[in-house]
Amino acid sequence: MRLTFLHLLAKGNLKKYTTALIQNYAISPRKSWGQNFVVKKVVIDDILSEAALNKEDRIVEVGGGIGTLTYFLLQNCQKVFSYELDPILSSIIIKEFFEYGEKLKVISGDFLKLKIPVHHKLISNLPYGISSPFIKKMTQIEKRPETIVITLQREFADHLCAKPGDPNYSRISVFSSFFFKFEITKTFPPHFFTPMPHVHSCLVRGTKLEPPEEVKRKDFFIFLTHLFCRKHKKVRNNLQVYIKQFPRDHRKLFRKELDKLEFHGNQPINLSPKEILDLFQQFNEISIY
Repeated sequence: MRLTFLHLLAKGNLKKYTTALIQNYAISPRKSWGQNFVVKKVVIDDILSEAALNKEDRIVEVGGGIGTLTYFLLQNCQKVFSYELDPILSSIIIKEFFEYGEKLKVISGDFLKLKIPVHHKLISNLPYGISSPFIKKMTQIEKRPETIVITLQREFADHLCAKPGDPNYSRISVFSSFFFKFEITKTFPPHFFTPMPHVHSCLVRGTKLEPPEEVKRKDFFIFLTHLFCRKHKKVRNNLQVYIKQFPRDHRKLFRKELDKLEFHGNQPINLSPKEILDLFQQFNEISIY
């Protein structure tokens, strides 16, 4: 009979499980890969509560780590696709979870560069270093999941979920809001993980939305980047960065056209996503003109 340490997870002893695997496999958590393992069961309980799993769910997990969350996902769904960048940890998961057979598919590689199978929900203790590119990838998946439940560094979570007028409101707040309705549901202190991160973590839940076609264009994200380059400056001033794209004899006319934009005198931080989309459409019209 194959011996594993899963009985510790079954008893809810996350800390003992983590210690046992680190010692048995001589694991040295890599800070550069965001390897902070959950040692408090309350984190898992809150994730499962927000995910509202059922036995028909196909789940994608990003950053399988040592399988702590993976174990509890497997108890509550049909299939788990677990992505893990670290080949050593991938091999450990495969060994420890051998008994689950085809119910668990471990994918060793970079989630950001790989194709994603059709799934209902994405659930992850997300490595902090990939937070921004992860959100960008989730907006590009053709068949996005109905629900995302992830732990994030508090600072990034605040940006992701910020509303107009909030100091954390940024291009990622606007862009992501067209694809998912994100909200912070819980906050966890550093000692809930090992090694302890230097910041608090937030549990974030995202519900799928259907975005307008315009926001899927590559130039929309570029537009947001320029619009928020100085989010407390006026829209007109920030969008003048596009002037160099025009011949010199057209630049004066372009400045005048910018003054005709509905929100040219506003600060980007105070505009709603809908107002910014309207602004983008107006801006495209004057650019063509």
